[in-house]
Amino acid sequence: MGTEKKLVVSREFRLQIESYGLTTAEIRYRLPDYPRLLQLYVWQEYDLAPEFPTLKVS
Repeated sequence: MGTEKKLVVSREFRLQIESYGLTTAEIRYRLPDYPRLLQLYVWQEYDLAPEFPTLKVS
């Protein structure tokens, strides 16, 4: 009897094989109540350039 082994790969590896790349979005914004305070939000996700469908939906 042959034993079959399933190869388990991560989601990130599968996306890289499908031509996805790691996309970083850096968003800077100010709050109306605290105009001297600058907020920074950094977001990373695998996405397809140049359309960036994941970034547009999020």
